[in-house]
Amino acid sequence: MRNLLNRWLQPRIEALGLEIGAGNLKLVEISGSPPTLKGYAIRPTPHGAIHGGNIVEPSAIAAELREMMAEMQTRKRYVVAGVSNLAVITRIIQVPKMGERELEEAIHWEAERYIPFPIDEVVLDFAPLDPPSEVPDDSQLDVVIAAARLETITQLVETLKEANLEPVVLDVKPFAGLRTVEDYLNGGGNEGNEPITVFLEVGAESSSLVLTRGNRLLMNRNLNISGNDFTEAISKSFGLDFSSAEEVKRDFGLATIPTEDEESLLDFDAERERFNPARMYDAIRPVLVDFTTELRRSLEFFRVQVGDIHIDKGYISGGGSKLRGLPGILGEALGLQLDPVNPWAALQINESQFDVSDLHRLSPEFTVPVGLGLRGVDPLD
Repeated sequence: MRNLLNRWLQPRIEALGLEIGAGNLKLVEISGSPPTLKGYAIRPTPHGAIHGGNIVEPSAIAAELREMMAEMQTRKRYVVAGVSNLAVITRIIQVPKMGERELEEAIHWEAERYIPFPIDEVVLDFAPLDPPSEVPDDSQLDVVIAAARLETITQLVETLKEANLEPVVLDVKPFAGLRTVEDYLNGGGNEGNEPITVFLEVGAESSSLVLTRGNRLLMNRNLNISGNDFTEAISKSFGLDFSSAEEVKRDFGLATIPTEDEESLLDFDAERERFNPARMYDAIRPVLVDFTTELRRSLEFFRVQVGDIHIDKGYISGGGSKLRGLPGILGEALGLQLDPVNPWAALQINESQFDVSDLHRLSPEFTVPVGLGLRGVDPLD
């Protein structure tokens, strides 16, 4: 799948992969062929530095990134960075088959129907979902377009430059995450086998649902529910500030109805009794209901457009997916099993250099940055 928002930034050498998330900053260095992990770093995003997908405290972000690069002892300064789901609008549109130059002009005019901003205030890119040469002359060409506010992109680029980083590609995060499961998307190496795959990313500030047939995009939707919604529900229910609620979610969060066995496994000191599984489930249940409802509606919307489909495989990633029991509950809503992504499986890992158990623990958070890092070592269009 060709990457978007990159036509105006062309790479020159291997680049780092960077995700600036609302919850954490994640940086990864990958090199060579086969791609090999050279280093990684993760730090909490400075409080209030990201809002609505936009960087509002660039100097704070830049300072953290400089420290992360020093921690990794990397000498690379080129970077492939992800643009927040909240900052990017993606649509799949149809246009008559035409030449590349004509297509670029047509997309520019067609995009005005789908983008709620003046066209001269956005950065716009597009990619045909099928090679135009394979589309019959009298058929429509499916094209995915992506657009972000120019001020958002400018702020991101300026933040990276303040951190002494040189952006070479700006990528759409859900598409970057797909790169870590690319072998499966392509049929696991079996020619002619193009499975339909669901890829759900649950981030701190936003979530996304991507549907593909092979490596061809079928649907990409931003979802209004994210990890922070669970945290805020806990904060409200237990009278905690946000950071305390986040810690409680990590230690006691539960997205399933607790069983007697689960409750008996807890040593009921005062804190555990206060945050027992039943109370925790009651606190986050409204968010779970909203999340599962939105997932069902997203797939139903797609089925209305294209007809019923059989989904072969489901994946889940993102820091928000670490809530205990959440993959199972959301998988039930979609009618399939959602398997956690192991992004490190796409890389060669020197086990004498890296703690494998630590990598496993961080897998949900690093799906997108590893995908961005893989983009940094691949030849680019």
